[in-house]
Amino acid sequence: MQPFLLLLMSILPNQLAIEKPKDPNDVLRASVAATAKEFAGRCEFTVGEAGNTKLALHPEPILRWSNPTIGTVFGEVFVWTDNGRPAVIASWYRWFSPDWGRTLEVCSLADRRMSGQVDDVRFWATEKPGLTLKLLAGAEAPAKTPAARLVQMRRLAGDFVAILADTRGNDSGVKRQLRQLTQPIFRYPAPNEKAVYSDGAMFAFVEGTDPEAFLLLEATKAGAEPKWQFGLVRMNGDALRITFRDKEVWSVPKIDNPLNLSKEPYALFSLEHIFKDAAVKDAKAAPKTEVKP
Repeated sequence: MQPFLLLLMSILPNQLAIEKPKDPNDVLRASVAATAKEFAGRCEFTVGEAGNTKLALHPEPILRWSNPTIGTVFGEVFVWTDNGRPAVIASWYRWFSPDWGRTLEVCSLADRRMSGQVDDVRFWATEKPGLTLKLLAGAEAPAKTPAARLVQMRRLAGDFVAILADTRGNDSGVKRQLRQLTQPIFRYPAPNEKAVYSDGAMFAFVEGTDPEAFLLLEATKAGAEPKWQFGLVRMNGDALRITFRDKEVWSVPKIDNPLNLSKEPYALFSLEHIFKDAAVKDAKAAPKTEVKP
């Protein structure tokens, strides 16, 4: 074969790879990932009546999601912990089509009041707990090793079934079973001396990869006989019903409008709304102050 042809054949595949057009969605995902992480770092959450227990942000998102059934939207999910245990979960997402802007979706996983702020803007102050843990009836005792407990948690999680009454196309709600991700999206770290658990994990029920509900499984630390307990929270305003081994263990009704419910344990916040309020307050105090979302 001619040397020129050999050279051409070696160059052509590389050139084609260079000229291959990028998926536009990859660009959108990357922009959301960068903005969401920066925004999460500016958020601060505290728990307790006095709000003096500051939560720690897990440094990386625990889930990246999209939902093509509702449009072009991409989101990142972050968790804040209290002595290792997840206490609040938040999803930052951006709508591109339809162009509905940016949203922060938050849910308390704490048994106490929760407060949230971004920069100096306080946008969330719940009046009731977000999560109630219950003993998981019929579950075998937690295993002795972390690896064996993970196998147990995955098996137990698989016995939960989540049904969403989707009202997007029907006001009465179309019941659909959500898909459960087989791997936990967050595994509790090894417990410290202040931790109230010996192990735990969080699982997600999703549409596409969009989380609509979360399941927490925890092995109790106190007592001579550790046991499994569970908790469930919503990440959707529509009615949800969840069963364990065909028995209903949790349900919540539809929320007519979850937007900007600053006193509720689950709410959606328009970032434009949060910073519009902040800009108005700043304008009254110091006209030159600019608050950026």
